[in-house]
Amino acid sequence: MKKWFNRIALGIFITFVLLYVFLMVRSLIPVTVQDQELQLARVSIPQGSNAFDVLQAATNNLWWPKDRERQISDLIKDTNWDDALASTILASNRDALAGWDAAVKLPDLQVPEVSTADDLLPYLSDWKKLAQLAEVRENVLLHNGQDKEAFDKILDHVQLGQKMQNAHGRLIDYFVGTAVHSMGLSQMQHWVGKTHLTPNQLKDYIHQLGLDPDAEGAAFANTIKTEYQFQIDMLDAMRQGKITNSDPTDFHPHPSRLLPLFNFSQTKALFAKDDLMLVKAAPHHFNEAKLPDMDSRPSLVAMFLSGNGIGQILHYMILPAIIPSLAKKSQSDVQLQATRTILALRAYQLTHGKLPPDLNALVPEFLDAVPVDDFDGQPLRYSAEKKIVYSVGKNLKDDGGDDRALEIDPSQRHLDLVCKFDF
Repeated sequence: MKKWFNRIALGIFITFVLLYVFLMVRSLIPVTVQDQELQLARVSIPQGSNAFDVLQAATNNLWWPKDRERQISDLIKDTNWDDALASTILASNRDALAGWDAAVKLPDLQVPEVSTADDLLPYLSDWKKLAQLAEVRENVLLHNGQDKEAFDKILDHVQLGQKMQNAHGRLIDYFVGTAVHSMGLSQMQHWVGKTHLTPNQLKDYIHQLGLDPDAEGAAFANTIKTEYQFQIDMLDAMRQGKITNSDPTDFHPHPSRLLPLFNFSQTKALFAKDDLMLVKAAPHHFNEAKLPDMDSRPSLVAMFLSGNGIGQILHYMILPAIIPSLAKKSQSDVQLQATRTILALRAYQLTHGKLPPDLNALVPEFLDAVPVDDFDGQPLRYSAEKKIVYSVGKNLKDDGGDDRALEIDPSQRHLDLVCKFDF
């Protein structure tokens, strides 16, 4: 009995040794990573020309009283309007808004390079506050009947958001830039029916808001390239046990060759494959992208036996945060095109005394062509009866402008992206 027990124990031991050797060999097999198209060279910006430095100085002059945040929110939304508070906000933030205006005029905006996982990018929340102050100023101008000056400021707002999107930052920078961009466009949509701008003035804004697909695609592609470099830097630091922990409760794994579950080159190749797919998709419509199925992944056993279990787990953990960013890019493009369309509808109404039956009626008097939905490559949808311009969204299905809110059960929620107008 003892002999059989020893044989079984020896067999188990040999099996584990062979498995360990097998995993060790697999974890040491290098792969060639094709990531040349994911390299992004940071440009050298002359001193005094980087709008980032100007925005940083502007944020140092922010006056944002915590006890007035709800009232400030009302001013931003143009509800419960309070002239006295609006004047106080603008007077107290004169220097901050002057910095915002100066940043608009500079040709370049490049954020500092992120080098560690502890870089929290505190400037992003301040950017949003500056954008909200700009909204308050725009609303004040419009309440005072200074429509042309207000719309000029809103146009600056939109264009500065575009610079933020292409600031050679990570995805979080791009998303904040997209939010700032969206704020300006929402302002135009909100106010266009209430202003006294002439059709010719509206046509000028339509022209200045013209979408450049190459520039928009490049901004997103540059963001993905920056994100890829950050991912690889963090993987390499993790491999070498160099990731710093500012929070001792955080856990960062430090793979070791004594634990053959991490292959750096294989992990790098996994990230490169998905990021390269996004870079190649950037100049095209959303429906042309071949996105991976995020619900399809190997079993834990298969990951373990690959010799790169940790690398694969990290990849599939980060994938859901990276892949949906392409839809954000298309959503930003759609909102810009929808805003141009709404301005054209207002110009048409002022000229002809009614809304057009379809968007083709806007061409060529107010638009060179019917704006395209970046999700499916087809013309944007429009309903004069519902007073909406809309996109099919990422489900690529025309739901008739149904944009039911988030409280609806996800299985019943439609994904049309709807922009409403009230004229």
